[in-house]
Amino acid sequence: MQSPYRLAAMAKRARNNTVALHHSLSTHYSISAYVRITTLGVCMGSLPAFAQTDVELPAVTVNSVSDSTLKLDVPNATASRLGLAPRDIPASVSSLDAAAISERNLTRAQDVAIRMPGVTQSPSPGNGGTSLSARGFSGHNSVAQLVDGTRLVVASGTVTYPFSTWPLESVDVLRGPASVLYGDGAIGAAVNYVTKKPVFDRTEREAMVGVGSYGSYQLGVGLRGPINDVVAYSLYIDTDKSDGYRRDMAYDRQNISAAVTVRPNKDLKVTFLLDAGHNDDATYYGTPLINGRLDDRLRRTSFNVNDAVVNYNDKVWRAKVDYQLADNISLRNETYYLTSKRHWKNTESYAINPNGSLTRSSYLEILHDQEQTGNRFDVTVDGHIADLKNRFVAGFDWYRTTLLHTNNGTSTNPANIPNPFNFDNGVFVSSTPTVPGRYSELETKALFAENVLDIATNWKLVAGLRSEHMTLDSTDLRTSTSLQKKYSPLTGRLGAIWSPSNAISLYGQYGTGTDPLSGQLSLPSGGTTFDLTKGRQLEVGAKGSLAAIRGEWTVAMYRIEKRNLLTRDPNNSVVTLQIGQQSSTGLEFAFAAEPVRGWTIDANAALLRARYDNFSEDVGGTTVSRTGNTPTGVPERMANIWTAYRFLPKWQAGFGARYVGERQANTANTLSLPAYTVMDTSLLYNYSRNLSITFAVKNIANRDYALSGSGNTRWLLGEPRTAQLIVRSSF
Repeated sequence: MQSPYRLAAMAKRARNNTVALHHSLSTHYSISAYVRITTLGVCMGSLPAFAQTDVELPAVTVNSVSDSTLKLDVPNATASRLGLAPRDIPASVSSLDAAAISERNLTRAQDVAIRMPGVTQSPSPGNGGTSLSARGFSGHNSVAQLVDGTRLVVASGTVTYPFSTWPLESVDVLRGPASVLYGDGAIGAAVNYVTKKPVFDRTEREAMVGVGSYGSYQLGVGLRGPINDVVAYSLYIDTDKSDGYRRDMAYDRQNISAAVTVRPNKDLKVTFLLDAGHNDDATYYGTPLINGRLDDRLRRTSFNVNDAVVNYNDKVWRAKVDYQLADNISLRNETYYLTSKRHWKNTESYAINPNGSLTRSSYLEILHDQEQTGNRFDVTVDGHIADLKNRFVAGFDWYRTTLLHTNNGTSTNPANIPNPFNFDNGVFVSSTPTVPGRYSELETKALFAENVLDIATNWKLVAGLRSEHMTLDSTDLRTSTSLQKKYSPLTGRLGAIWSPSNAISLYGQYGTGTDPLSGQLSLPSGGTTFDLTKGRQLEVGAKGSLAAIRGEWTVAMYRIEKRNLLTRDPNNSVVTLQIGQQSSTGLEFAFAAEPVRGWTIDANAALLRARYDNFSEDVGGTTVSRTGNTPTGVPERMANIWTAYRFLPKWQAGFGARYVGERQANTANTLSLPAYTVMDTSLLYNYSRNLSITFAVKNIANRDYALSGSGNTRWLLGEPRTAQLIVRSSF
């Protein structure tokens, strides 16, 4: 006899077949599709959200004109392993799929994440150019980044993969503490980059060619489909190159994502995957300011040495097994091996002196040799508790990460350049050799569980728990000094969601998480005495649909507290204590709709108040309180909008804008980075069902804006106005 969940899935598939057939007759697919699917679902009867899990949709060929970041009725594996759709998850979830990413001409993975509510970027070459900020917390230690749900362990504050959107099926963001799902280092949010996988029900072939400003070009080829009834494949290759607005902004990147799936019977599926990238990245470390202001004469000047290096090589091998043990029991296992080879050789600090000369310093060479090996297993059981529908997931997560950190010590070699407007960049010079400095090993073992219970009609109770045991060994290879620290964090979340009607859901959730004190594979000075930074969040919100305008909306209010920050003893500035606290209180909105056929809009905004609640630091031997100040790098106002209009059968115009508020550049809040607004536009021409041409312009106002920096000394500037011509084809 079929389980109620399997029967529900079959019913859902039947409804989707009807809707898919309707839309396959049109080249226009938009948010209205979600509304029609939802309406059919209501007519067919109320079904549990987790009945949508593992449903394979039939082959459908559509031209995705626009899409939203909400997708309330599409199951999201990033926010829960229970197969729930965002409408049934008591948390804030956003997503952009491949069609929407393509429509907005986003080629860098992190550029997708910052289109989500409350997510901004704080990049630098030292963090891989990938660091993000969410809900008042910045950096890789607070905003986790994953590939297909596998956490990329941070090494010295750095993550360098993924960087390309070409092989991505979607980018999903779960805001708020996500440690119960992904472990240490996810108090602010978790960003999951979901790759395209082999499919058995259709064949897809696509290609992309793009050319643009400053000698840039892009090439991409993607293939996937069945070889026979047992084997399917996927292969996505792309390259992205640019000469850059200035010499040190040039980059050259290649990316490959390949997979083979073997399905010997209907219950077993085994997938082997390889994702790899080579990135000769920009060597741009910022533009120095003159008297705290940006001088137009320096906008095109490169200050790094001629032989500067920023190079990343990342590779991930994975094997995934999905097995349907019984109608109501499924098993999943993933084994993976990741390597990251990174090399920096640059002069990283520039400052204009009062006499007009330039001081260039911090001649640093650093290498990372990182390996990560892990395995994650879980079992899902559908059933009943006291006649109430229930789904339960439990599993085991293990990984070991090692890092060999090599550098040239603290070589600064300050050099004075009399004329910053006309000088020879020279070459890298270091007075100290580049030799191995530290070897670290982090091993984590974790047990996790999640559960969703239908406690009453239109009520769901969702809970999760994760227990970790972590051991960090760090050895200073120059002094032969070893340190070891063990952690055993317990994190969880408990939430309820109530859907009084098909148009609205109300929810509340309490969750906890942990962050490391510094990079995942490093200990702060005296670190054997310090515990992990701990966080907790209370969130309430609402999600709903607006059938009249084919729309969806969400609103969320939250309070997060992060405790155990390192702070100075007010009675002795040379003593470090772990008593500090940081908090944020915020409000997030998101809205997506198709008010008029052919016109879509996707907008979001976030307002927050972030503060150091208890924090002191040493300033010249004196302990200074920063309590009440805003944390560095955190904007308290953010907004995004993207709107597109199909004004003729084959033409579409798009416009987008991003606003990021002022950010503090130091803990004293005496320096800040100014707010900015960046506007983009595009014009799409569908020559045929298989060929489209897009002309896009980013930063159409050609505005100078600071992504990060030191406030009044140096800014890392965003890209100026750039134009792209992109041709996409399916064949």
